[in-house]
Amino acid sequence: MKEENDKMERLLQAMERPDDFTDEELEALFADEEVRDCYNLAIKAEQGFRQLRRQPQQAALTAMRPKPGLWWRIAAAVVCLVMLSGITIAAILSGSSDETRAETASEIQGQQATVAAEQPADSLRTFENEELEAILTELAAYYHLRTHYGDDQVRHIRLYIKWNKNQSAATMVERLNGFEKVNVTLDKDLLSAE
Repeated sequence: MKEENDKMERLLQAMERPDDFTDEELEALFADEEVRDCYNLAIKAEQGFRQLRRQPQQAALTAMRPKPGLWWRIAAAVVCLVMLSGITIAAILSGSSDETRAETASEIQGQQATVAAEQPADSLRTFENEELEAILTELAAYYHLRTHYGDDQVRHIRLYIKWNKNQSAATMVERLNGFEKVNVTLDKDLLSAE
């Protein structure tokens, strides 16, 4: 919040006295999207005020024309109020979304526990530091596939992976390919590792 206030204060200073800033400082300031948005809002507010001053039915308002620098301050104050309101709303919403996420996470964990409880213990298999050849041999036997190795070294890559036998062979191949050194393909009834 303090950082946002500092940004807005620098923006107001830059708008009132742009000569006090170097080109690099102004570029750095306007590199921030929120600062650019606030600046654009201030410009639009000033244009609106100028348009009001030009309208003939607003002659009384025009007669009481304040100094030009005051318009910048008014516009900046409006922008700051809008921005602070937005930040407050975002903080409230993010707090409630954290609670929602926590509720959702606990629901998902409960569902996973239910699914795990419903699955028979023999449908889950964990390969702990086992060679790829042993893993693919077991997969091939279960899914009735053949195996092929393009390189002898690939047979000896050791992996830790969990296998749910209720999943398809393609799903397991996709999970195996998540490892950096593993490239497994499934073509009809052939598991190939390279």
